[in-house]
Amino acid sequence: MLSFGVAALAKGMLVTLIVTLGASLVTSVLALIVGLMRVSPIKPVRWLAIGYIEFFRGTSLLVQVYWWFFVLPIFGLALSPWTVAIFGIGLCASGYGAEVVRAAIQAVDRGQYEASIALNFSRLTMMRRIVMPQAIRALLPSWGNMLIELLKATSLTFFITIAEFTSAAKLAADTTGNYLLFFTVALFGYYIIARALITPFVRWLERRLSPGFVREAMA
Repeated sequence: MLSFGVAALAKGMLVTLIVTLGASLVTSVLALIVGLMRVSPIKPVRWLAIGYIEFFRGTSLLVQVYWWFFVLPIFGLALSPWTVAIFGIGLCASGYGAEVVRAAIQAVDRGQYEASIALNFSRLTMMRRIVMPQAIRALLPSWGNMLIELLKATSLTFFITIAEFTSAAKLAADTTGNYLLFFTVALFGYYIIARALITPFVRWLERRLSPGFVREAMA
């Protein structure tokens, strides 16, 4: 019985890691695109980004997942549970991530924009060479927090038939009757994943992208 529970937990953790990685990639790409649209000087583009952000931040992630999985087939579009899990969570998280990108871009010192104009940089060159490198360094701490929240949100995929870490812990507990053990493992499992994988990765990026600043701050 115990060996069955351990195997179920291992499989569930692997599923959680895969969904987290996939959803993180979707979130990163979409949040960057929508965040840039959010600060666009073109009003229709900016309004489209605002609508996207407000929709995904203002509606329940669980209802969104239900909608993609149970409602879309009514219109002839059936998505696999894995597709819904990765893209559903990624879409929702990207709404929050886009605001992180926007805030980081707008936090760049105004003098940087004025210097770029003085150097006759195009807007694209200014964003690529001046603004975005600074904005990315500034957004990394908030980005790490968002990825941890995304990790915890993967537990909702249980409702679309994916046996991730939390549901695996429940299955193991129901099978063995040892609720204390398996729910304690589940409780600390997410913390361990976040502390052992996400946090070190984000801190590595911080050191990589801004070595002088991070060394001084951590000294």
